[in-house]
Amino acid sequence: MKKLLLIGSFLFGSIISANAQTVLLEDSFETYQDFAISGFGNWITIDLDQSETYTGGTDTPLWANANAPQAFIIFNPLTAVVSNSSSGDEVRNFDPRTGFKYAASWAAVMPGDGENGSGDGPNNDWLVSPQVTLGASQNEVSFWVKSMSPTYGLEEFQVGVYTGTGTPSTSADFTVISTGTLTAPTTWSQITYALDAYQGQNIRIGIHCVSVNHYMFMVDDFRITTQTAAGLKDQLASQVSVYPNPATTIVTISNNNNILVDGVQIIDVNGRTVKSVTFDGVTSAEVNVSDIAAGIYMMTISSDKGTMTKKIIKK
Repeated sequence: MKKLLLIGSFLFGSIISANAQTVLLEDSFETYQDFAISGFGNWITIDLDQSETYTGGTDTPLWANANAPQAFIIFNPLTAVVSNSSSGDEVRNFDPRTGFKYAASWAAVMPGDGENGSGDGPNNDWLVSPQVTLGASQNEVSFWVKSMSPTYGLEEFQVGVYTGTGTPSTSADFTVISTGTLTAPTTWSQITYALDAYQGQNIRIGIHCVSVNHYMFMVDDFRITTQTAAGLKDQLASQVSVYPNPATTIVTISNNNNILVDGVQIIDVNGRTVKSVTFDGVTSAEVNVSDIAAGIYMMTISSDKGTMTKKIIKK
């Protein structure tokens, strides 16, 4: 079925050995609303081409945001009622790597001289991760990519890093760390990059779809990890106090060792960041937790000496 155009229409970090691996961010896009194109968790989408988009897999695309201008969409092929095809004029496979959903970038349609007054691409679309603070060593990002179909060519993409606590809005905000333009195979393939050049910094990872008249670029199972000596991490955590714990309204972070706190993230049992606060290098900080639900959380504290994690209980 040819691609269609309707014109006008965290897992918690865990110490597992003397060298501790901490999962800073892990997301398979399963918890987000089907067919959302913005506002899913702390991810950012940047639609720089501002183009309407193709659809496919059915003659009647009825899912929300079908053909709408978008960068990436949370795509659920089951509820979209699309079909796979292994032969014929169009080969396609919508299957996720895990679960039911993934982030996808449909082919962009640009004004031009093509059919019905439109041309094809290129895509200029970013999927930008939530902010994380990297550790001291062995920082790494990995994710899985796939081209939905080989019929119109393999999808093309780049990988970039945004540094700082702001919000990126253009391609110039990123440092591209991939070599040239990458292509996504038609089977799920893992992409991995070392991030130690940014150790200790607040970063976001950007995945940039730059395909030209292809079909659908798929991203699943995103993960950022760090690995540092457990002894050093435990030593740092022991120098910082978090109280009261349990807490009802305010949690205070303090230390007597001139450790400067830059930021705090509070993460729930499902690995979602429910609160993020930025500080300007302070030795004592207060975090208001009155607006989060009662339960057990992990508080990741970033500082000039590194990151540490404390368990807190909200009453």
